[in-house]
Amino acid sequence: MQIIRKIGGSGIVYCNSRKKVDEIAYQLRQNRVSALPYHAGMDDEERAINQTKFIRDDIDVIVATVAFGMGINKPDVRFVIHYDLPKNIEGYYQETGRAGRDGEPAKCTLFLVMVIKKY
Repeated sequence: MQIIRKIGGSGIVYCNSRKKVDEIAYQLRQNRVSALPYHAGMDDEERAINQTKFIRDDIDVIVATVAFGMGINKPDVRFVIHYDLPKNIEGYYQETGRAGRDGEPAKCTLFLVMVIKKY
């Protein structure tokens, strides 16, 4: 939440699972960040409504699986956060490319948690 508040503006948070999308969107709303989920497990109408709210700046953040972004024309995305590690470098490149299309500064953040097991 601190990163989102510091950067401000519109942004996308990518998660690898539908469950995590719902959890993160809920946590953001609980912390007074206007955020909605977007994933293939939602019905078409709800997905379309959430996408429209993001495009029209009715909300600041869309929390999504990789299903979000293809064909989206929102040039003023100020940040892209990968809450989970992307599946491959091509996906990361494509998803981060959705930030700053208007030529203004944008920030991309990737969270990586390493677990080291001792045997």
